[in-house]
Amino acid sequence: MIEKFKILLWFLRRPELYPQLIHVFKKKLSPASAARDDSQQEALEWCAGLAVDTNAALIQLTGKPAPTQVESLYSNYFENAGRIARECPTKMGGPGDVNLLYWCAEHIQASKVIETGVAYGFSSLAILLSLEKRKESKLVSTDMPYYLLNNEKYVGCVVPEEIRSNWRLLKAPDRQALPKALKILDKIDMCHYDSDKSYDGRMWAYKILWEALRPGGFFISDDIGDNTAFKIFSKIIAQETIIIKKRKNYAGLIVKR
Repeated sequence: MIEKFKILLWFLRRPELYPQLIHVFKKKLSPASAARDDSQQEALEWCAGLAVDTNAALIQLTGKPAPTQVESLYSNYFENAGRIARECPTKMGGPGDVNLLYWCAEHIQASKVIETGVAYGFSSLAILLSLEKRKESKLVSTDMPYYLLNNEKYVGCVVPEEIRSNWRLLKAPDRQALPKALKILDKIDMCHYDSDKSYDGRMWAYKILWEALRPGGFFISDDIGDNTAFKIFSKIIAQETIIIKKRKNYAGLIVKR
């Protein structure tokens, strides 16, 4: 109860997040929402039966040999990013599959990308290192501040100033930030979803991101083993998926046909 009261106070001090507070409150009162979230075992079994590693996924996507690791290509950037993350006073989520994100952006020569969920900004860094090669490119990232951690000023902290000119960071929940992001970019070449982990949150965001994605674009979602949202969404849109395992987590990738 003390923890819940602290979270309530945290929200009350941030009027701009009141719509999110109402959404969270309604969700807590919905047994159906809780039941949809309680599908991790089914999701994990589905992922385990299909998963390949990042190199195999990239070979399948590109038809080329596995590329050099992006951390090796840009070792100075990633070594500095690791140091900044270690020294950060607020601990946030770990990096996504930066190698997958960089080479996906390279393969389709992406110039308009949306990502949800930033934390330290490792994924943002990987995407921006690709986008900076193309004129008029833009990454729009959305991020909901972590409850109680007061991490707002550290979001994206590993992204250096010299590659931020192509970046717009919206510090708000998905339901507030994603419509704004799509007004900025309209159609997109690639999206990377790594924010609201709930089933309902995913299904809401997946739909509007998919509609904005151009044919041939890449739809990528992290942590798809949390519940069956990605599995069911891929069936709804009748598209083949590539499941990538990295450490203990799974990511899903769909090419829009």
